[in-house]
Amino acid sequence: MFPVRPGAFALVLGTLMLVACSSQAVVPQSQVPAVAADGTAEEVPGKTSAALGPEIVAAAGEAASIGFNNAAQVVTSDDGSQHFVYITERSTVWHYDPATGATPISSSSGRKSLTAIAAADGVLVVAWTEGTGGTESIRVSESKDGGKTWTAPSVLATGATGVSLAADGGTVVATWHRGSEQSADILFARRDPKTGTWSEPVQVDTSTAGPVWASVDISGNNVYVTWRDNRNGAYQVYLRRSTDGGKTWLPEQVVGAANTGDPTVCVGDNGVVWLAHHGKGKITVLRSTDGGATWGAGQTVGDGWFPRMSCDAGGNMILGWEQAEGMSARAATTKAAAYVTGTADGVLGKAQTLDEASGTTASVTIREDGYADAVWIHHPEGNDEALTGQLWRAVVEIS
Repeated sequence: MFPVRPGAFALVLGTLMLVACSSQAVVPQSQVPAVAADGTAEEVPGKTSAALGPEIVAAAGEAASIGFNNAAQVVTSDDGSQHFVYITERSTVWHYDPATGATPISSSSGRKSLTAIAAADGVLVVAWTEGTGGTESIRVSESKDGGKTWTAPSVLATGATGVSLAADGGTVVATWHRGSEQSADILFARRDPKTGTWSEPVQVDTSTAGPVWASVDISGNNVYVTWRDNRNGAYQVYLRRSTDGGKTWLPEQVVGAANTGDPTVCVGDNGVVWLAHHGKGKITVLRSTDGGATWGAGQTVGDGWFPRMSCDAGGNMILGWEQAEGMSARAATTKAAAYVTGTADGVLGKAQTLDEASGTTASVTIREDGYADAVWIHHPEGNDEALTGQLWRAVVEIS
């Protein structure tokens, strides 16, 4: 199964509060790659399999308004290259490849947020939310030349936001929510690999309340969609599975206690499935070894919000999140981008801090060679404006 998928938005783990101190495991500035004479960071090609300390993605600008959460995403394509998507000044969607630099995807006048990216056989698909105040729609664009050129954006869904993408082989799938947190639906669609057209959206949830913020992953014909749902009052995490590529769906499962939400999910080809969510300021991760039919006990890996997860074919995973202890999810100066790794047999590594000055989620993508990439928004000099920051990246080793 290739490429590797970013899963959707959640990075959580075990009964170990391993990230309590944001100063732990920060790569010293002396180890950060040097800046070239022209002011750009020294680049490491996307296919390089080696650890890389935190470095600024110079192509994104020194202090761009990149966004709050889920504004920057990263994925590994089937040739082993890493591809990033991010938004600057709330208006321009960019693709970035460490080997070739940045290319604009869309710079239309609408306000943009909440990106997603997937890499199928020979095609990159990027999606984002465009518009505000009840006028939101989900737009998509594609590239068949590794990100050098992109199709004109098209509308995937209207009245919708919170899109998540995943791919396996030539298939790309998407999920999102339509409506408000008081009344919404979780929808799913599949891209035809031959024609590039999207199927008519189908509703995945059976809630009569406001299910929102869905995440999707796919392995072969097995599709997993997870979301937070308030049908019983307090939010809980729900999961629904399909074993025929999204044509039919098994019954919903509740996989989170009360007051949990914003889940993320990823799956290996061997039936190992990981799911993470936040709840009451804690990041929790769960593992299934039977394709999601049953789940082990959740393990808390840190304090914080907005987890993001990625698995390789063997079921190993990396989870990233915004480390924050008892603070507002929107506070920028009190957060640190953090991550933890887990092996297919359930062994969790020590949670690590990527950047103690960061205020937004670490999106992650795992490679098939024991390394993973993370991308996040760095807030220099204690900047407390959550919408302004620099795009940073790192390559970490999967233990």
